[in-house]
Amino acid sequence: MSKHIHTAQQYWDVRSELFANYYKKPSFFDKLFRQAVYTRTAVALKTIQEYDRPTVLDIGSGPGVNSVTWLKNSDASFLLGIDFAASMIEYAEKYAVAEGVAHRCKFIEGDFMKHDLDHQTFDVSVAAGVFDYIEDARSFIKKMAAVTNKAFVASWPSNGIRMVLRRYRYTCSVYHYSEKTIRELHASCNIKSLDIIPASGGWVTVARKK
Repeated sequence: MSKHIHTAQQYWDVRSELFANYYKKPSFFDKLFRQAVYTRTAVALKTIQEYDRPTVLDIGSGPGVNSVTWLKNSDASFLLGIDFAASMIEYAEKYAVAEGVAHRCKFIEGDFMKHDLDHQTFDVSVAAGVFDYIEDARSFIKKMAAVTNKAFVASWPSNGIRMVLRRYRYTCSVYHYSEKTIRELHASCNIKSLDIIPASGGWVTVARKK
């Protein structure tokens, strides 16, 4: 019997608690095989910490665990999280309240590519674990650059055995990249420097405009 196919939104809308626990209560399996999850979070935090009271956009903010971590460990003045899964937004809002940072952040339900930010820009934007599910990565990275003033961070899965297993296990489409493709995607943006950091099963990039 063939596997039932979902959109990324449908797949993650019922997995808010599971995804949150990758960060809050990592298992031995998570620590061993999901090291890239923690690498990208750390790289994003380090980038946010480079700036004085930056505003932050967390694209695909999920259950808000990363958002809260970045707020609690930096002087970021405001963070906007956007995710297309309603259950993720609900979880993130409650978690921000519980962790005492709700006054510094807001979470909205929506598709980043379709949502009107009303000309709002951010010092730092982050797309952690997002490009895995993006078919048109070129348009996505261009919009990230357009709404970012200083630096944007993204994670990129490579092809390999883990990607093969994900395609077998997941019920939504997943995509992979090469280092060459990543450089080409950034080439048309106003980038002063691009750091490509190896991570387990892929890379994390920091693109700086200033």
